[in-house]
Amino acid sequence: MNSILFLFIYSILKAFLPLPSLEAVLLPLCILYPEHAFLFACLSGIGTCIGGHIGYEISYHFGRKSILKLVDEKTIEEGISEFKRMGYPFIIIGSISPFPDFLLAYIAGLVGMNKWIFMLLDGGCRFIRSIILVYFSIQLNEYFELDKYITIISILMLVYFIGKLVLKRKK
Repeated sequence: MNSILFLFIYSILKAFLPLPSLEAVLLPLCILYPEHAFLFACLSGIGTCIGGHIGYEISYHFGRKSILKLVDEKTIEEGISEFKRMGYPFIIIGSISPFPDFLLAYIAGLVGMNKWIFMLLDGGCRFIRSIILVYFSIQLNEYFELDKYITIISILMLVYFIGKLVLKRKK
């Protein structure tokens, strides 16, 4: 299935690039192919773990200069101060929440967090988040028959996340 490969590649890229949320790809696939939902959740968890590792390595080796090409100085400083204040819970909460996940990898690399602990926390929590999202999307589909409207829902989700990204960049 091309959708499996696309989801896997997108989840890797999403973990270290500022792309629209993974849910914009994951949820429509789970609604269309509920029999593969657990596979999709596993692939997105593994993909974000790999992508998080890439982001961590970029940040760890190339530091602030590379990160400034993706986000502004204020965002970096806010992330570092929160990370120093909260540490590991910051990664756990950030990985489960809709926090921009690509920032987690860069901040962890920038402050020199243990790479293996970061990958375990980030990848594990992203996997848990994917499982939760997949479960609720399947449950909602049973009640609302979302698969009839999947194209419209997918387009609306993409427009929302891209619009949010564009508006954020204009500020």
